[in-house]
Amino acid sequence: MLTACPAKSIETARAQSMSMARYANAGVDITRDLFREGVISLAQKDKIADGFLNLAKAGQLFDETLAAIEKSYGSNVPRTELEKLFESFNGIVVAKFLDLLKEMKLVGSGSRLGEVIEILRTTILAAAKIFGKAYEVRQQIEAI
Repeated sequence: MLTACPAKSIETARAQSMSMARYANAGVDITRDLFREGVISLAQKDKIADGFLNLAKAGQLFDETLAAIEKSYGSNVPRTELEKLFESFNGIVVAKFLDLLKEMKLVGSGSRLGEVIEILRTTILAAAKIFGKAYEVRQQIEAI
């Protein structure tokens, strides 16, 4: 897909990134609700919410990287820049998602948090697929 239409790849990556931000924010809301309901402790709430917030910040940084690439190259993004964009995605967004998964394993996850994690996982894999790297990212996730 990257070689066929780089501009379309950038647009799709942006859409996936925006979805990740929405889901991360939903994760924070659910975490807050679970704390209020007494399902998780204050320490668990703080750690989980921080994980979601860090993921949302990583998504924002990735969006800024996308915008810079678009500004520099328009619709003619060189393949080498797209490969760098994936490395940025992997190092920023995927890394924060893996951190969140590790935290969730330590504190456990209720069904609502589990649903958000699964949606985020699917969204991240969809974004990785844009770069032709879904298998690589899936292996990182499954290693957790």
